[in-house]
Amino acid sequence: MNGDTLAKFLLVLITLCFATFASAAEKVPFGSEPLAPEEAFVMDYIIVGPSEAVIRWQIPKFYYLYKEKFIFTSKDFIIENVQFPPPEVIDDPFFGSSEIYHNIVEATLHLTPKIKGESKGILEISFQGCWEGGVCYPPVKTSLILSVL
Repeated sequence: MNGDTLAKFLLVLITLCFATFASAAEKVPFGSEPLAPEEAFVMDYIIVGPSEAVIRWQIPKFYYLYKEKFIFTSKDFIIENVQFPPPEVIDDPFFGSSEIYHNIVEATLHLTPKIKGESKGILEISFQGCWEGGVCYPPVKTSLILSVL
């Protein structure tokens, strides 16, 4: 390889490296720090019917939640059905091909109290997500007290 060819090769290599770095930098700002999970995945809920609750997560830019990592359990309710919107499929660096949600995700749960006439109970929820800057959080476990079902 002569000097001109080597110089051209190195220039192309440097340009490709810079382009790769620049595209990654557009995703997560350089020097950013990940949020705590309770700040990254803000959860709330609303009762929308006599046996239906919608649990919602607000997800900031550069974060996502895994569809398959949502777990709902309850000693007070029979969870008859859980509906999610269509997910986005990505090639995740931690889990391979994965279904995820960005921005907002709502899970609609159809619940029946285990004790007839009881309209209050605890719903236990587990979920997991990542920051695109390279942090995958451990599963988050929380509970909600639901009433007026």
